[in-house]
Amino acid sequence: MLISFSQILLEFAAFSLILATMAFAVQAVAALLLSDRPLPVASLRPSIGVLIPAHDEEQNIEATLSQIKEELSPADRLLVVADNCSDQTAALAARAGADIVIRNDPNLRGKGFALAAGLRHLAATPPDVVVFVDADCRVSSGDVGLLARACATANAPVQCLNLMVAKPDCRAPPRLAEFAWRIKNDLRPNGYARIGLPCHLLGTGMALPWRLVDPQMFATGHLSEDILLGLELAMKGFPPRFFREASVTSYFPNTQAGQDQQKQRWVHGHFALINSHVPRLIYQGLRRRQLGLLTLAADLAVPPLGVLAAANITLLLMSLTWMFAVGAYAPLAFATLASALFASSLVAAWCVCGRDLIGLEEVKKLPRHIIMVMIMVMGSALNLARGHKVPWVRADRL
Repeated sequence: MLISFSQILLEFAAFSLILATMAFAVQAVAALLLSDRPLPVASLRPSIGVLIPAHDEEQNIEATLSQIKEELSPADRLLVVADNCSDQTAALAARAGADIVIRNDPNLRGKGFALAAGLRHLAATPPDVVVFVDADCRVSSGDVGLLARACATANAPVQCLNLMVAKPDCRAPPRLAEFAWRIKNDLRPNGYARIGLPCHLLGTGMALPWRLVDPQMFATGHLSEDILLGLELAMKGFPPRFFREASVTSYFPNTQAGQDQQKQRWVHGHFALINSHVPRLIYQGLRRRQLGLLTLAADLAVPPLGVLAAANITLLLMSLTWMFAVGAYAPLAFATLASALFASSLVAAWCVCGRDLIGLEEVKKLPRHIIMVMIMVMGSALNLARGHKVPWVRADRL
């Protein structure tokens, strides 16, 4: 009886892994084989409010503001929320010509609370479109207006291309992390867009028509407040659209500690959303017969790339051990199929967006990278099981 139950668990885990990889496989194939479906852009420029949450960003804020301010008209607004800052962020932002909201509430920490405060401030004279940009990001020239015009035409949330790259002076560029970022924020949403499907919001480089703005939806300390917002809007009938023609770029933290902080926050927040929202999206998608909600659920169910690789390797080894122990081939067959689906999707992703990043040296680093991810996942799973929350902490970028 125990052997039969253990085999069922292995088969179920392998089958679940196949389902969790399906969205990634579809997105990779679509990005590889299909043509772009660009969103239409309005000829008339809407009034724009650019909202920038900033927590101790004195090193970045002036450069970010000066670049954005160049393309704003007198009718537009540039607002910085200096959130629980202990440095000169507010003073430097004011000197750069931005309106300032100073928010000090150590009990309510997190980007979502800062955004809610900024939106309440903008409500006095609301713009047609709000564009959200992180304080450490650079928006490509002309793309604030382009993104706002696409948002006005779509009359829905719009997410532009959001890339993170290594600093030019970085001695050991995190190429594996940059490749994973390209897959998550470029290949996957672009693959869905080429099929005509919605995407997730990614926190920066996103635009929202003012009529959809509800500050209370933002006022959350969730570690993945951006994805959460997009999911809630999708369930209200306004799924986000991907707009690759505009882009924002930021740098990875230079220190390993900073990179680990980011990974821990992202992994923990992602798994929390899988637990809370995948069942809801599936239920609402089936009840309303809306394919977009079902595909968002499938996309959300795909764990972070390193986690997915670690899960495939672990399950493959467990199934192989089980076959030698009891002679059962079914778990190994399912696990092999899951690993083959993941590997082929990864190869397709490399063909689309990884040739310039991933070579033999990066492949050699994979085992160590996967081990580190497994340790992090086990820690996050333990925290979730105990009901512990990972607090929002600004990643060290020095």
